[in-house]
Amino acid sequence: MYIHEMIGETKRLRQQMTPENEAYFGEMVLYFRSGASSLSEAKGEEILLDLARQIVKNQAKGVTAEDRFGADPKAYCAELAEDVQTRKPRTLKDKIKYYTMIPWVALTWVFFIYMITGFLSKWFGGELEYTQISSSSLLMIAGLSIVLIELVTRFLDNSNKSTESKVDSGPPRAGAPTGAGPRGFNLRAFGTYIAVAAALIIVGTLLNRIMPAFTVSPWDSLILFAVGLAGQIFFFGRRSKN
Repeated sequence: MYIHEMIGETKRLRQQMTPENEAYFGEMVLYFRSGASSLSEAKGEEILLDLARQIVKNQAKGVTAEDRFGADPKAYCAELAEDVQTRKPRTLKDKIKYYTMIPWVALTWVFFIYMITGFLSKWFGGELEYTQISSSSLLMIAGLSIVLIELVTRFLDNSNKSTESKVDSGPPRAGAPTGAGPRGFNLRAFGTYIAVAAALIIVGTLLNRIMPAFTVSPWDSLILFAVGLAGQIFFFGRRSKN
């Protein structure tokens, strides 16, 4: 959909809103069209159209825009723009896809490693190496991959925000508290991620005693890698055309 088409559709939906919802949505429009966010004009209009649709849909159910998005429309838009920019999932469908993609990719490349090590053993004059894989180990890798990605994205994002804040704000003003500004590192959150990772390792080790194991050849690993890579491309590699 072209920008002028999105603007026209947004205008049509805006006319269907109650005065209260229309005023609330007007603040959202002002935020995105004033250049307050770093998103492109097309992405901003796409977001506004989606928000307008949600408001009209919820309005029919008796839910106001303030009930749905909170008392501060500009704060909600700022958070929304940030999530879009960092590609964080917001809807349930996107979250399911995102948290399925992470272990899928991790396990795909685990089988790639099994394939390479098996074939290398054969190429260097040894026997074709078969690998025994525990089901619990695969579950543990899947869980740890999610924890690792969450840890990296969370703290890299916080670090970037802290750096940008220091650059934008310039030297501290006289009388300003020295501890002001966003925190680049949250020790409590970091500890939580480490604790979750440790718990996954412990649970995986315990399950290793009762869960079945299976043996794969390098050829089996090659097939599983190819299937995983194909799924990675066709299910998770597609992007919106808007």
